[in-house]
Amino acid sequence: PTVQELLQRKDNNSNNKWDFVVMNEHTQAPARQSTREELQSTLLQHYVPLITSNNPKATIIFVETAAYRLQGINNSQDLGTTSQFQQKVREGIQSYIQVLQHDNKTTTISAQMAPVGTAFLHVHNDNYELWEKLFDPWDNFHPSPTGTFLQGCVLYCTMFGTALPPTCPRTNEEIAALWKDARMMHPKKKGKDGVELPNVSEVEYLMNVAWDVCQMESSSSSVNYS
Repeated sequence: PTVQELLQRKDNNSNNKWDFVVMNEHTQAPARQSTREELQSTLLQHYVPLITSNNPKATIIFVETAAYRLQGINNSQDLGTTSQFQQKVREGIQSYIQVLQHDNKTTTISAQMAPVGTAFLHVHNDNYELWEKLFDPWDNFHPSPTGTFLQGCVLYCTMFGTALPPTCPRTNEEIAALWKDARMMHPKKKGKDGVELPNVSEVEYLMNVAWDVCQMESSSSSVNYS
């Protein structure tokens, strides 16, 4: 289905109403001023009317995607180091939220940032080896299963304002079960089978990182990346 089809209310059934709409863009787009401004316009002209028609009280969750593992790949040379790239992405996401706030006379929806990239950067600074595992080893910019788990944790903490519940996976078997129905797991690439999943200690660590970063995000609108 298209975005419009997903957001279109077919009747008054509450099951067709979206309380949260999670959005993310190609990572470089919010990091550059030119594409940032284009996306601000698209957001107000196209997405806000669609979301408002579905639920005027909805909340947009903008995903702050992570800077790439390898500096300069995919024509990102001008975006600098990992921390510099991440800061630019963050500023872009903040600009989308500000545009919505300034447009509050015509829209009633709210917006939040899911600080996924900030969580990745925290791991980068605290556990570099694990940070490398957050990325697909074949392209070095899409998240791996470990990175996807961290992103999911950040989204949960952002949307519900609380830490991950005790029912989260606590064994290797429970962790593996999270991916049993995954749409794409790269079963074979470059002659290697399967992908690496996070282990129990990594899952525990990443859940704590997600909650710590989201708490910081909720208490302060600025983060120092220096």
